[in-house]
Amino acid sequence: MKHFIYNLEAEGYINRFLTAGTFCKPGEYAKATLSGTVNEWLEKGFSVYENPCRREMIGQRTGVLPEYVDLSECGLGAEVEVFGCHRQVELYVPFGNQGVDFSEFYFNPTYLRTYCYAGLFAQEEERAEFELQTCGGVTLWINGQLVEDFIPFTRNMVKRRRVSAALCRGMNKIVVCLEDLAERDTDYYFRLRYLGDQKLKICIPAEDEVDVDEVDRLEGMLKDMAFDREVYLDGPVELSLENPLGREVDMEAVYKPVADKIARSETLVRRSKYHLAAGSKSLRLFDAERELPGFYYFTIGCRSGQVWVRRKIATQIFNRKLLLSGPDTLEGRKRRALQYLADTEVDNVYKAAAILATGGDRKRAGGIILEELAGIDARKDCSDFHLIVVLQIVKRFGELLETEVREEVRRVILNFRYWIDELGNDVMWFFSENHALLFHICQYYAGMLYPNEVFTCSGRTGRCQRERAEELLEEWFGTFFGEYITEWNSNAYIPVDVLGLCGLHNLAEKGSRWHQASEKALDVIFRDLALLAHRGAVMTTFGRSYEKENKGNYAAGTTALLYIAYNRGNLNRAALAYISFALGDYRPKAENEAFLETAEGEALEYRKTQGYKGHVNLYLYKDRYAQLSTAVNFRPFTPGYQEHIMQATLDMTAQMYVSHPGEVQPYGNGRPNYWAGNGTLPLAAQYRNLGIMMYRLDPEHPVDFTHAYAPLMEFSSYIGGEYTVAACKEGGYVGVRAVNGLRMEESGPCRYREFKSPGRDNLWIVKIGNCREYPSLEAFYESLDGMEIHWEPGVKAEVIDQRLGRMVLTRDGFTVNGSSPYDYPAGNAGTVRRIWE
Repeated sequence: MKHFIYNLEAEGYINRFLTAGTFCKPGEYAKATLSGTVNEWLEKGFSVYENPCRREMIGQRTGVLPEYVDLSECGLGAEVEVFGCHRQVELYVPFGNQGVDFSEFYFNPTYLRTYCYAGLFAQEEERAEFELQTCGGVTLWINGQLVEDFIPFTRNMVKRRRVSAALCRGMNKIVVCLEDLAERDTDYYFRLRYLGDQKLKICIPAEDEVDVDEVDRLEGMLKDMAFDREVYLDGPVELSLENPLGREVDMEAVYKPVADKIARSETLVRRSKYHLAAGSKSLRLFDAERELPGFYYFTIGCRSGQVWVRRKIATQIFNRKLLLSGPDTLEGRKRRALQYLADTEVDNVYKAAAILATGGDRKRAGGIILEELAGIDARKDCSDFHLIVVLQIVKRFGELLETEVREEVRRVILNFRYWIDELGNDVMWFFSENHALLFHICQYYAGMLYPNEVFTCSGRTGRCQRERAEELLEEWFGTFFGEYITEWNSNAYIPVDVLGLCGLHNLAEKGSRWHQASEKALDVIFRDLALLAHRGAVMTTFGRSYEKENKGNYAAGTTALLYIAYNRGNLNRAALAYISFALGDYRPKAENEAFLETAEGEALEYRKTQGYKGHVNLYLYKDRYAQLSTAVNFRPFTPGYQEHIMQATLDMTAQMYVSHPGEVQPYGNGRPNYWAGNGTLPLAAQYRNLGIMMYRLDPEHPVDFTHAYAPLMEFSSYIGGEYTVAACKEGGYVGVRAVNGLRMEESGPCRYREFKSPGRDNLWIVKIGNCREYPSLEAFYESLDGMEIHWEPGVKAEVIDQRLGRMVLTRDGFTVNGSSPYDYPAGNAGTVRRIWE
């Protein structure tokens, strides 16, 4: 027996383990109704909606310890059985994580259990102090003795407990069991921190034939790997990584496209094997044209003997042919979009609808519908995103479906759960505005379809279901027109609103209350999209954001909506965003096109107040070269979620933004994660082309720096210094400056795209410009780097710009040259002003 050995410094985290990953058991819980108000979670947090199944799980688990499983007795590669499932023991390689993190998304209630083992070598006996941190529950044994059964089970909320245990001289066995009930997005991790001052060693056992040094070098290879581009439009998709061994290395890549498939999504997973030759400095995965366009997450693995080391990385893959201009008419672009889905999309109900709409194979479409109905019938989270399209298929193409398909559709519709006042034991999410809308529309039209049938979950007839849905729709539209979209500007969730509203427009009788309401709402959204658009994409501040949309703008749903509506942007596979739009006859107003672009020498300023209780003031400034937008003074210095506060954009990939990472490692599953959202929200303000962000980070947060996303490879040129980086492309300029200084990442997956700035208190300046204002990139850089700044951390910032003058930002407000530039609240329709040089 030998060991992988790692030094554990004083007050360090024990983050190297043997593990068999996550064992899953479907949860079966009593059916219950829920209570709560849509969007209330944005103010009070997720705990306001505690699901009854969680309370039931806690009751079952309290006082019942999990089985003790010591993985060191199994060995690397051995199979372990838990819940009737078999998984292999592997090395857990943290890649910077402070603990063990298996956060993931689960569509149904699922009980999770993970076992981990580490040896801890001590030179001396000690009564040691440790801190346990967990999202979930943690049971800790040391040397076979139970130390703590810490089971707060507070969904997605980290809890801490200090414990003590005896360490003997020599090797100590650390066994950890992590558990939780998964409900949709699930933060699932533990951190074990040693609080003493003895220099311990983490020892991970391995069989004698394992080449420990070789495994360590392969870990180093994955630590440094990167993609050299942020989008691959054609040609080879290559990973930059250097074979550290003097021989060929077995590699694999496991990946799947981001796709909306509610049943059997595992069929989309690709697993490719490779051999990395000795001396190689790159690995060719495939040609971009071979795979479906979209944002991809890859798990890259390499092997030494029977030991695998794996790491996640991501990039955007697209098809240059989709960037070609399409038909000049709205109807032509809708037809092109439907044909593209029919030919290309994965097997989901969006594809089935497109097949039927384009006169394709009815039997093929019916088979897809039957397969996807299984996921809806299981009440997987996001089933509402799919059921609304099934209902449109029934209305428009029902007579084309075979009897078997029609009968299964009927059964699933009658058995579905449509709202929180109906019994259920699922974890479908009802409480955001987009989900609520879709549930109400589905309930409304399902009741119309089967007015005399009894619906299982509510016990109501279809006629009563429709009446209840109309009450809920009345409430929803009242809130929408009063507050507008709470998850402001979101290129992830505006598409869901369009899916629902166009769906209602298609399902409701022409001229009816709901046909008119949906059309009015769509008019508001498509006007907003035109105002927010820059060079074919919506890249602004967001009320909710994901890395796949922040970085994957060719594939974003709003990009496709701009293409179909206005012949900007491009077609893509974001079927959810545009399937209802393409199936129907809604037409955005032609007058919106005036907002899409500005003339030479003209800028557009757009201010508005919107969302839950008018919770956000928004500011956007754009010209034909660049765009900057900000959520002004949004809950500064408080914990963030997925809010994206400030965004500077030149085009779909040439962009910069600043954030506080919500988790330690890139490509995690947290909300917020490394590149989407903020762990702690900043105090932010903007005037015209300049934004100011003041950060004061939570002292307990594991990430003690802020950073800028600035993918240098996507610009035509750039300049960097101690405090400032600026870049240009096609006449536009963008730059950021941090008072604590900048350090560019030169290795790893974020190399040449991440600029870190240390410190829990920091001040950032974000600026855009154009070639009319500045004769060169050097001149723009000097305007930012030479800017006079006075700063009182967490209290006040004074910034003097040569063109705009003196700007002062405090918690109490923002002034420019002594007066406020704002007139908030600005109303959810906003104010639009055109500014000429």
